[in-house]
Amino acid sequence: MFQENRFRMVKFNGNNYSHDIVVHTDDIVEKRDKTGSRKKYGTSHVLSAEELTDLLDENPDIIIVGRGQSNMLKVGEDAAQLLSAKNVSLRDSPTPQAIEEFNELKDQGKKLAAIIHITC
Repeated sequence: MFQENRFRMVKFNGNNYSHDIVVHTDDIVEKRDKTGSRKKYGTSHVLSAEELTDLLDENPDIIIVGRGQSNMLKVGEDAAQLLSAKNVSLRDSPTPQAIEEFNELKDQGKKLAAIIHITC
């Protein structure tokens, strides 16, 4: 569960992270690999379908995207279409709201994955 968030930092399960993170359905956390998004869109501020592939293999009920403190990370059309085709719900909002929603849905027993942008 998320405990804290501020610009350039998020705390998940007692660990502080100073980079964007991916939270898998088993709560394993890894650094977000922005390569696919940069290659497709020329920026890491648009989330590509490629970034979702491994998460979708985990069969989450919902993928939560924290769009940053200022809502700068956008979900690419290819990513939205992929989620729709796989019948996986997308919840995207500024990171502070996204992590609150993650915690609430986790408490409800939902199988969740997340991509959290920690800066802008």
